[in-house]
This record gives sequence, structure tokens and C-alpha cells, in this order.
Amino acid sequence: MNFVILGLGAFGTSIARELAQSGHQVMVIDNEESHLDAVKEMVTLAVQGDATDREVLLELGVATADAAIVAVGENFEASLMMTAHLKSIGVKRIYTRVFHEVQEHLLDLMGVSGKIRVEALAAEMFARHLSNRAFLRHFVVDSTHAVVELMCPAFLVGRTLKESELRGKHSLNLVTVRRADSRDVLPDDVPVIGGLPGPDFIFQEGDRLVVYGLELDIQKFTDH
Repeated sequence: MNFVILGLGAFGTSIARELAQSGHQVMVIDNEESHLDAVKEMVTLAVQGDATDREVLLELGVATADAAIVAVGENFEASLMMTAHLKSIGVKRIYTRVFHEVQEHLLDLMGVSGKIRVEALAAEMFARHLSNRAFLRHFVVDSTHAVVELMCPAFLVGRTLKESELRGKHSLNLVTVRRADSRDVLPDDVPVIGGLPGPDFIFQEGDRLVVYGLELDIQKFTDH
């Protein structure tokens, strides 16, 4: 999918990294060059510019994105301007970070349903991790679907992707695999295998699978 992220604070930077590592095309826009430097090597395009300027968004082709995330901090006015411009140029899905009820109410009036409350998301992810320790990372897509990173279960080790029947038997799509090598020390240093693994890809112990599917199917898979 093709994502655009407006604003590269800690939240926007984390979202950009996660989406890029999951194999998506990601464009980021921010005023600060130093913010762009932190992600420019992994995203598709990093642009220094004013995302509150509608013409800038049009020139960059933001209107064709599958989704846009307004990830700016507590700059209330800038956040609303960006969101309004995204609506006016026809972006299909818009997600805006909110901090208080007034902002949320205004977004409702604008017809923006994708409101992000970072603290609530963090609490939800922590609760899900407590409920299922197999979930290393969990990202809600909608009320029934999610993208989850989990450790490769023992019954898959040594099997190829084709033999695993992830899609046919478990109704899951493998987005990518994160695999450590002998030089890795910290979990966050695990590199990503580029692209989508092919049918002959062989699972190894310690692999981290990034899968997409129904929450219920993912839960059944981890309970296997």
C-alpha cells in the first residue's frame, strides 16, 4: 500500500519505520531536515516541505495515496489545516492524531473517522501483549483485521512457505519476515528480508513473522 505521513515527531517516525519495514511504500513530509534524516534511508520518499500548504500536497501527488496519517504533535491549527487539505484533495483514508475532545469534535464535523489517540493505542497494544505473549507487535487495521508480528511457531520451522499453507489452512497473509543473524544483539536490530517471501522460502527458528488477517484467525494460529 501507499502511505503518506505528515509530521515526523517520535510518533510519526515510528509509524514510518513500521510501515516501511512491513513492505509498504511510504512518503514522509516534514519541515525539519533532521527529522527526515532519521528515516530517509528506509522510506520511499522523504520530502522537506510545509504540509499545511495545499499546493505542496498536490504537487507531491498526495491525493493518490491509499491513506494519509497526520502525525503532528500538539500544533492544533496545523493538524486541522493538514487534515482539511487532505479531505479537499480527495485522499481516500485519513488518520489524524488527536489530543482533546474539541479537536475530536471538529474532526467529526469534517467527516474524518480515523482519529488516533496514541495513549489509548499504547494501552490497547500492551493489553493485547498481556493477553497473548506470542504477539510481539500488534496493529489494528479495522474492527476485525490486524497486522501482527509474532515469533515463528515450532511447527513451521524447516517448512517452506508453500508447505506451511498459511493462506489456505490458516487464512493468513505473510507480509514479510524479520530474521536475526549472528551479529545481532538487540531485538530491535533484527533486519527485514526485502520484499514478499516466495513459496520456497524456508522458515527458521527465531524468525519473526509479520502476518495480516482476521484477529480470530491470528489468535487460532498462535494457539496451534
